[in-house]
Amino acid sequence: MSDSGDLSATPFPVLLAEHFQRGSTGALSVAVGAFRKRIYLQGGRVVFAASNDRNDRLGEMLVRRGVLGLSDFLEASASMVPGKRFGTLLVEREIIDGQQLVWAVTEQVKEIVFSLFGLPAGPYQFLDGQDAGEEMITLQINTPELLHQGVTRMDQILPILDAFPETDLHLQLAGGASVVFSALTLEGTEREVVRALAAPCELRGLCASAKMPQFPLLKFLWVLLMLGYVRTVEPSGIPSPESGGLPEMEITGEDLRDLL
Repeated sequence: MSDSGDLSATPFPVLLAEHFQRGSTGALSVAVGAFRKRIYLQGGRVVFAASNDRNDRLGEMLVRRGVLGLSDFLEASASMVPGKRFGTLLVEREIIDGQQLVWAVTEQVKEIVFSLFGLPAGPYQFLDGQDAGEEMITLQINTPELLHQGVTRMDQILPILDAFPETDLHLQLAGGASVVFSALTLEGTEREVVRALAAPCELRGLCASAKMPQFPLLKFLWVLLMLGYVRTVEPSGIPSPESGGLPEMEITGEDLRDLL
């Protein structure tokens, strides 16, 4: 089964969260101008990524991070032959060791994923069951935390505003706070927000009381909503029209005199 669409209708973080909740296995392919990037999932979790953008290559990423010097990068690049991975070459030259290589590839995959978070538009396609073949290295990446970090980096506000069209929305944890704490690495103020959501909270009140700027708060709440850790609820204690409205009250003339 394959599905396709455009990021202008479904932002990339929403796509990734949906496939995480579905437990999808396959490749999420996104066109970024002339480039193609693919995120590979197993059981909904990101395990690998590939890109034909040179900026996303392992060596270029390591130079950008200051891990690899220019001389080592140029010498290793000149020694590349078909079928040889750049990371393997770095290990053979003892520039990095095997453990550092796993870290480097994991960081490369994360950067490819993060590069898709702020895209306002672009066609995407999910290819069910597809993997990267011999090029694929299966990594253990905490996908909820990946979403958390990616959204935290976002400068684009429109997808977040679209998720919260009204300030009288009421939000509440869908499960216990321990579920969120075990899945995400949170700062103290974020943990306070999670604890507050144990009971239904009006968005307006959260924005006023949380010890976070509103934009970071809204991004954090968006992550919790996308992952299903938080849900919208009906405000408790407020009679709804379906329940018959306010209860009828018997008022005497003596009561009115006291009130007036």
